Formats: sequence, structure tokens, C-alpha cells
Amino acid sequence: MQRFKRVFQWGLAILLIGTLILVGSQLRRGQTQTTGYTQVVTVERGTLVATIKPTGEVTARYQAKLSFDANGVTLIELNVAPGQQVQKGQVLARIDPSSLQRAVDQAEADLLSAEEALEKAKNPYTELDRKKAELDVALAEAALLEAKQATVEETLRQAEFNLESARLNLLITQHSTTVGKNVRDLEYTVRWHERKLRDLEALRQQGKVDQTAVDEEAEALAKARTQLEAARANANAALSAAEDKVKQAEETLAQLKAGLAEAQVRNKIAQAEYNLAKAKDTLATILAGPDPKAVQLAQARYNAAKAALEKAQATLDAATMTAPFDGTVISVGAEAGDIVSSSTVIVTLADLSNLRVLASVDETDISKVEVGQEATITFDAFPGRKFRGKVLEVPLEGKLVQNVVTYEVPISLEGTEGVPLKPGMTANVSIIVGRRENALLLPVLALQQGEDGYVVMVQEADGTTTATRVEVGLSDGTYVEIVRGLNEGDRVVIEYQTSTQQTSTFRGFGQMIPGGLLRR
Repeated sequence: MQRFKRVFQWGLAILLIGTLILVGSQLRRGQTQTTGYTQVVTVERGTLVATIKPTGEVTARYQAKLSFDANGVTLIELNVAPGQQVQKGQVLARIDPSSLQRAVDQAEADLLSAEEALEKAKNPYTELDRKKAELDVALAEAALLEAKQATVEETLRQAEFNLESARLNLLITQHSTTVGKNVRDLEYTVRWHERKLRDLEALRQQGKVDQTAVDEEAEALAKARTQLEAARANANAALSAAEDKVKQAEETLAQLKAGLAEAQVRNKIAQAEYNLAKAKDTLATILAGPDPKAVQLAQARYNAAKAALEKAQATLDAATMTAPFDGTVISVGAEAGDIVSSSTVIVTLADLSNLRVLASVDETDISKVEVGQEATITFDAFPGRKFRGKVLEVPLEGKLVQNVVTYEVPISLEGTEGVPLKPGMTANVSIIVGRRENALLLPVLALQQGEDGYVVMVQEADGTTTATRVEVGLSDGTYVEIVRGLNEGDRVVIEYQTSTQQTSTFRGFGQMIPGGLLRR
């Protein structure tokens, strides 16, 4: 209806512009055409009621499309059917909660992990950590002091001492009675087992012992030989290690004597200073306490885990769908056994005892609509019957549909008791957007558009006409309120014409004004 109205207005405007262009070209050519006729009307006082007539549909004030906040779950129970009356809290449907319970369990585990991480971030160090860091600083300070007190001579004496110690250790290793005795004992054991094995082999050939005794002695001999080889290897390894230490001590002493002692002292001091700085940094970090950024990040992760658990728990709790209010089941969108998702509307519920009309008001008219304005409503389904209502609210945001912006205005319904109204029925609405009592009224066809606004042709007593500027107010599409410029009883000429002749006298064209409040 609103789109048709706008198309009609635009078509009328285009027709008028085309006529003006044609007439202008005729005036430039000096052509004379026949005129139409005129009508004289008198300015009178009366009551003016302005309305807008949008269309709408019946809706329930309380209406809900109910679905489960889960995907890929099985609907295991559906307890209602279309047209059924239900009470608030009544169980409507259920889904399989097993997967939802697993999600809750996982969310609880994630929250526990996040809680531990948050506690660790808030208390990253223990008292033991602090004491150890303080001890490390003390040891590093002592090591640095020792390194600074060391001299080249002391370094050389220490190197010489290390060399003498290494040589003494080598000598002890070479003449170690323990190592030599162990090897000699094992060599004797091997020879004894060899003799015994030869004796057993001879007895076996004589039939005095069996093969088992021979095999056991052979195994004992092999074990003794293995132990002997290991002992010899250990002795060689100890000797080699002692020789390497001597060689290393000799090389160190040679390097020091070659002038590297002073550099070694400096390196020891630098290393000691580095160790002390590192120990102090570690202690400072521990004493500073938790890192604010680490705590903030851990807190954010904890909050996210907590929210995830709450959502998972809410989804599990909502596995049983209950009626949010008393109402009637309008439709059901699934059956028991179906796999449903969050986009599946399981039940559409409406409170049919509280219906209203949602009128689609064009953007050109919405500024005229106010809360509390009276409205008359008719339905195509109930011809001849009229109902009353009032504007309940004026929405702040419209909807763009096919390049047309409309606003959904809710209007109450009164006197519908016993009338079988259904949601979705088409409603024809007439909203009273203005009323003027004892107003100066003039047909809208008398208005002409001048350079500075609207003008009318006022007929003087001698029959001549004068173009008079007027200020207009409310209009119902047929009559318009004259706010300023005319008096009651003034006679106004309406010209109905399709052409004109070249003249210096102002000749406007009567312009039809669409219904509604005119702009001043």
C-alpha cells in the first residue's frame, strides 16, 4: 500500500513537470492555447483530521521461536502439537544430553587448568626460590672477590701444583697394587678354569662325567675371561686418564709461562662479574613478584574458560525445552529422532490472548507518528468490522526492503473479544496523526507553488485576482489548514487548466498535495 502511494505521488510529480516544460516551450514560441475553467471557493472554519493509512499484520505481543543452542544433536522427545495450549514451565521437548555433558566436562577441565595457570602467574616464586637466589648472589660475589684477588704468580703456582698432582696420580695409577692384584687374581682364575676344563674333557671321554659338567665349566671360563678383559680395560682407562691429566696440566703451565696467565686472570674476573650480574637479575625478578602482563593474560584465559563452562552448562541445562510463558503452539519444526541444530525452530509459541497489529509505516510518514495516537483497524478477513487501537511505541530504526525504508509500529487491539484473529492476518490501519478544531480550511487544489512558498489567487471585490502568499499547516489530502495569509470568508480562485497563453500576469498551476502534514 505504501509503495503504491509513493509511486502514485512520483508519477503525478513527473506528469506535472512534463506539463510545465511543454507550457514553457509554448510561451517562448508565443503560441496561444485555450484555457480550462475556474472555481471560486470560500475560506471556512472547520475540523480537520489528518491520517496515514499503512498496512500491517497481526502479531502476538508475546511470541517466541524456540530452538536448542546446540548443533548436530538428536531430538529425543517432542511433547506438543500445533494448536495445543501450554503453561509456563511446561516441558515441550528434549534433546540427547550426552554430547553436551562431555562439553561441560571438557570445559571444567579447561577451567581448572586456567585456574592453576592464573595462580602460578600470581605467585610465580616460592620462598625457597628466593633463598636460593640470595645464596647464588652471595656465592657469585665471593667468586668475584676471589677472582680479583688472584695474581699471575698465584696462577702459575696453582698450575705447577696441578701438574705435580697429576704426575703423582699417574705414578700411583701405574703402581697401584689394587688394580694389579685384581688383574693378577683374574688371570689366575682364568688359568685355573682352563686346567679344570681340560681335566673334565678327559673324564668325559672316559665316560666318568657327562657333557653338562663340561658345558658348565666352559661357561665359567668364558665369564672369567670377560671379567679379566674388563679389569684390563679399566686399568688401561685409568692409566690413560691419568696420562691425559698430566698432559693437560703441562699444557696449561706452558701457556701460563708463555704470557697467558694475565689474560686468564682477566677472563676469570669477567666470568665472575657475569655470574654475579645474572644472579642479581634473577633475585631482582623474584623480589619484583608476578609479571602484570602475565597475570593479565592468565586472567583473560581464566575468564574465557569460565565463560565457556557457563555456556556449556547453560546449553546442557537447556537440553530440556520449557514454555517461557502461557500460550498456544503455533507450529512445530521437527520430529522426535531428527538431528537438529541451533537454526532449527522446534516450537513456535504465541500468547493469542494479547494480540496487536504491527503496522509498516513509510519513512515519509514516521515523523508524524507519536505514542498514544488513536487508530482504526479493519481486516480483510472480517469485512464491515472496525476495531480501535493506539500507537504503543515509535521505533527508532527502520528496515530497508527493496530500497524502501519502513518502520514497524506496534498498535494495540481493542474490542476483539470473540473474534478469531490469527497471527499473520493482514490489517488495514488508519492512524490519526493530527486534528485541528475551528481551523481555516481551504481545498489543497487551491494551493500553487511560488518562489517563496505556497500562494493562492484571492478574488477581490471588483473581480480581479491577487496572488497571496500563505502559510499552511495540517492537511487531510483534500483540505489544508491555513495558518497565516487568509481570513475566514476570503474567496479563492482554483484554476483547472492544461495550457496557458503568453502573458506577464502570474499564472500558477493548481498542485495536488499528498495527504499528511505539509511542510511549513
